[in-house]
Amino acid sequence: MTDKRPLTFTLFLLRLLSGITGGISGTLAAFVVYFILSNVLPVGEGATSLSVFTIIIMAFIGTLIANTITAVMLTFMDSEKYSRRKTTITHVFLFNLILFFLTIPLYMLAVPLEIVSGVAALHFLLSAYVSFLIMEILAGYEFSLLGVYGASLGIFASIGLAFVIMATGSSELILTLGAMPIVWFVLMVVGGLVELIYDNFLRSYGVDALNVATDLGGDAEVEPEEGDQDTEGDVEVNEDEKDF
Repeated sequence: MTDKRPLTFTLFLLRLLSGITGGISGTLAAFVVYFILSNVLPVGEGATSLSVFTIIIMAFIGTLIANTITAVMLTFMDSEKYSRRKTTITHVFLFNLILFFLTIPLYMLAVPLEIVSGVAALHFLLSAYVSFLIMEILAGYEFSLLGVYGASLGIFASIGLAFVIMATGSSELILTLGAMPIVWFVLMVVGGLVELIYDNFLRSYGVDALNVATDLGGDAEVEPEEGDQDTEGDVEVNEDEKDF
């Protein structure tokens, strides 16, 4: 069983910087797409469908840039943990590409319901959440559960923060454009806090509870070993021979 490396405050800040930089880069890329398409696409009849097309492209480019740059920076800032750089970046890129095609029908369904901004926010949240999970799982199988806990709590905190911002009367445009840096900021803060708390728990109690190799429910007692299975088989054969 591999010993977990404690998370230092410096690494915490570097990860936070990676998330913020990636989120801001995605937002800037979405702005660039908006200005390019707003000058190219015609205005008039059919403007609604064209604006939806613009939002879809903005969401795709923004999430792809934000998540990929975050993955790149994390693999450089904390190369000891996120050592599988090419594999991590490839999987993050492929997932965001697949997610783009999966969300297109949702955007089409959202047009008559007038919830396109909500679908875009869901796109941001889901892409960041799974991208973070991919990074944590590829960082090391033994401590992948720690990444699952951190990412899950972080995404719930992001949703809660979004509701708080909406309750203050902020416009949907501000919420949508700020979604990527806010989500990645919250993911990195919550994920880092979860890891710091776990490090203190591990240091105090010596129980590596979130290591996948740790048996918390008596699994070793339930699952018979191969030697036990062979012994049981031999006993059954001997009993049959005895009856014969």
